[in-house]
Amino acid sequence: MDSSNAFSDRFKAASSACAHAGTIAPVKLAMVSCGLGNVNRGFEVSTARWYSALKNDPRLDVRLFAGGNFPDSTWVANLPRDFLLRWPLFIASLFNKRRVWEFAYGSEMVTFAIGMLPHIISYRPDVVWTKEAPFGYVLIFFRDLLRLKFKVVIANGGGFKPNTVKLFDYVQHLQPSSYEMALSFGIPKEKMQVLPHFARYKQPDSPREKVREEFGLAPEDFAVITVSAWNRYHKRIDYIINEVARLNDPRVKLILCGHPEPDTAYLKELGKKLLGDRIQWLTLPPEGVHRALYASDAYVIASIDEVFGAATIEAALAERPIACHPNAGTKYILAEFVGNSDLTRDGALAERLNEIRNNPPSKERLKEIRDAVNGRFSEEVLCMRFADAVVGLKDRS
Repeated sequence: MDSSNAFSDRFKAASSACAHAGTIAPVKLAMVSCGLGNVNRGFEVSTARWYSALKNDPRLDVRLFAGGNFPDSTWVANLPRDFLLRWPLFIASLFNKRRVWEFAYGSEMVTFAIGMLPHIISYRPDVVWTKEAPFGYVLIFFRDLLRLKFKVVIANGGGFKPNTVKLFDYVQHLQPSSYEMALSFGIPKEKMQVLPHFARYKQPDSPREKVREEFGLAPEDFAVITVSAWNRYHKRIDYIINEVARLNDPRVKLILCGHPEPDTAYLKELGKKLLGDRIQWLTLPPEGVHRALYASDAYVIASIDEVFGAATIEAALAERPIACHPNAGTKYILAEFVGNSDLTRDGALAERLNEIRNNPPSKERLKEIRDAVNGRFSEEVLCMRFADAVVGLKDRS
């Protein structure tokens, strides 16, 4: 599924186009992730993935700007949210974890935008791409104040409402429903497009039994995995823990791949109480997540509202049975394969997991889902469209 030569034909065609264009300089694209290098969520992972796929496109001069130490990136001075929560805001966080976390995250983005200014002045990008709206607002303010000339693109992976994204020069919607909402709001279609993230999955070379042993799984264990931030308010990790506990079987194990958030301490206590040593909390690099998916027997995403979900694509590419709520994101990714599990109901996820365990989908069915998802979220096609949009945005300057 994952090949280093996946884009050879695309790059040859792009190179030919550049040669035909003569002396046209590549478009300078700054890809920005304030938490990259410090945090391992979907925002950060997808930014790094886009950069790795686009950096060799001859039409683009792409640079990655990160708030932490990340390979092949430029570090930008900022006050990381985790640093603020560990020290200056620790006492305050004891009284209202969520609000203080939001304040720390906002402080990270504002200080990052200020730290980004010297890089903007020296690099002089044509386009700045980000997934973080508050950072984008501050950058637009400084751009207009200093009369700089670059476009700011927001990738709407956070479910931002049209009023939130209307100030940006271009909006990348990850699925059609947010695009239609923005269009109805009055944002011109020329300033937007539906362009989902792609996902990669590389199956480990090792036998599955060996990979399962890495995660402490016995042959008779039934391993449930989720790949998401560890919170209650959106990813509903507490619901997943309760539903796995509802199965009341010591052979059912839960693997949670993600990154801590303010709810995590509570969730870990809940997991320890209900599942004991049958639960694992793992923050892994992409290849580690792929190994965990390969080792597992079912993938779960319990969000009631989900904008997209690249991990759901990875689970389909890994040919794992999927338990999810049919929301806008999962419907867009899985289409007719989404199922009808109503995960707003207590017991629904436990029922779905029992179904997967006792009557799993056939290998042929899982391959059918894999091929359908791969065909719609092809890395090659989506990266070509991404580069086309960036070049077109520069041309309209």
